[in-house]
Amino acid sequence: MNLEVVAAFLISNYKTISMKPRVVLPILLISVIVISGCVEEQEPVTEIYVPGHGNQIYAFHNDIRESLKVPVNNPEGIKALAAVSNGMYLVFDGSNPQDNAYFTIVTTEITQKISTYYSYEGRLFGFMPYYHIGSQWYDSGGKEINKPDFSGPVMWLLGPSTGANDTSVTLVNSTVYISGTSYNNLTLAGDKFVLLIFGIDRV
Repeated sequence: MNLEVVAAFLISNYKTISMKPRVVLPILLISVIVISGCVEEQEPVTEIYVPGHGNQIYAFHNDIRESLKVPVNNPEGIKALAAVSNGMYLVFDGSNPQDNAYFTIVTTEITQKISTYYSYEGRLFGFMPYYHIGSQWYDSGGKEINKPDFSGPVMWLLGPSTGANDTSVTLVNSTVYISGTSYNNLTLAGDKFVLLIFGIDRV
């Protein structure tokens, strides 16, 4: 018996049922059983294997199905950009301590997964981090430098307090902006970027 049949029976026999309380309870029980059977919560999918990568397990921060929903303006362009490069500049605004903490976690997960992925593909792929506070730029060691000349692909992170207006992965010229309006949204966008590189668009 499906839910539509139960609903139709209840409507068509409303008056009869309302005068017979003993009939109501079994019907309600049937309805609850049908509904509970239809609504079965799915377990989160947070790990994947990539063919040819041995026993390597790639574990993600979020349910991969949720990360795949993050909008991307040019997925093929992003994949092509990474495919012809041996690395990316990694850039963020370092003016907000809370966002800095988010960036540390997100970039660690991104760089470890992508570097491991490409090592199995027989390629070296590295990341060169830079950050700025206002107009002053810094290298990964915190040394003041002039603004770098980004001559290759750039991965630019935008956090809730450092420029994120939405949650997305956006390619503009040779810069990929990974944007999240909260910590969770930033991790979703980061996972989406990794899945793009892996060539995964469904699970």
